[in-house]
Formats: sequence, C-alpha cells, structure tokens
Amino acid sequence: MPENKLGLNWSAVEKALAEGTYSGYKVGILETEKLLEELLKNKQIPGNSTERKIKYIERFLSLPDKLDYSRHTYERVINEPHFEISREETKQIISGYWQAMLDIEEAVAALSLWEKLALRLRYLTAIFLKNTSRLVLGILAAAAAIWFLAETSIGKTIAAGVTAANHFFIFKFLFWTVIILVILFTLGGILYFITRRKRRF
Repeated sequence: MPENKLGLNWSAVEKALAEGTYSGYKVGILETEKLLEELLKNKQIPGNSTERKIKYIERFLSLPDKLDYSRHTYERVINEPHFEISREETKQIISGYWQAMLDIEEAVAALSLWEKLALRLRYLTAIFLKNTSRLVLGILAAAAAIWFLAETSIGKTIAAGVTAANHFFIFKFLFWTVIILVILFTLGGILYFITRRKRRF
C-alpha cells in the first residue's frame, strides 16, 4: 500500500499481517480502523463519531457496502474474543478500508474552495457544540449538587459531614503533620551541625 498516497503510516498494519497469525490479522484490522479514523480527522469530516462521519461522506464512496462489511468485521474482532480470520479474508477487509479512504481523499481534493470552507465550518461547529454540551451538562450537574446539599435534609447532613471532615483534615491532621515535620526538620538540622562540629575536632 503506497503510504504517500494518503499520508498515512501503514507500518503497524503491515507488521501485524507479517506475523501470519490469527491475532496478527485481527491487530491488522484494528490498526486499519485507526487509520480510517485518522484520515477522517485529518480531512475534518463533521461528526462526533466514526459512524456519523462515514454517514456524512457515504455519497462519495464507490463501494459503501464493502466498507460496511469491513467495519462489521472490525466490530466482531472487538466483541468476539475467539473470532478467527484468515490472511486472505483480512486482506479483503483491509482493501475495503483502503478503497473507502481513497474515495474520501479524492472527494475532498475535488471540492471547491467554498465547499472546503463549508466542510471546515461544519466540522468546527460540531466540535463547538460537543464541547458546549459538556460544559452545560457540567454546570447543570454542579447546580443540582449545590441544590441537593443546600435544600434537602440529607444533603445538609452530607454537607455538614464533609465540612467537619475537611475542618479536621486541615486544622488537626494537616496542622499537626506540618508541626511534626518542622520539628523533625529542625532536629535533623541540629544533629547535622553537631555531627559536623564533632568531625572537625
């Protein structure tokens, strides 16, 4: 497989196939899936999952059914520990990925400037929405936790317990730990200077 055609490193796939074992063939399929994901990311195909990205560019694929079969086999490799596959079958699976990646490469290269800008805008919008949704969920979760701790009897009990534990840790455990460390450090320094003075005499 010519690596420079897609700008991807196929060495891990080739090394896995060279093992000539069932496990090697399965690793080869897993590594090829990673290359597909890398290509989709590099080409900034919109979608928050590999499935959605493939759905977005499906119209550009010359053999979509072949890619579906390849990815179905990939799922079997992940979910079926005792799944076995021959070298020839593995090569067919990888060729399905390879053809799809070639199609994607050629389709993106053929896009006009405005189409590429629209593709990039949609990709960045998807990332923004994904990060925003996480932020909103985080804020809602924090608000719910604060309400629970402040407004319910169980929450108040938990909050009081956490406050007491925190107070104990800071003002008793941590406080006395620092004092003990200071004392030990001071004693160590005194012993060090006494030992040095004895050596001089």
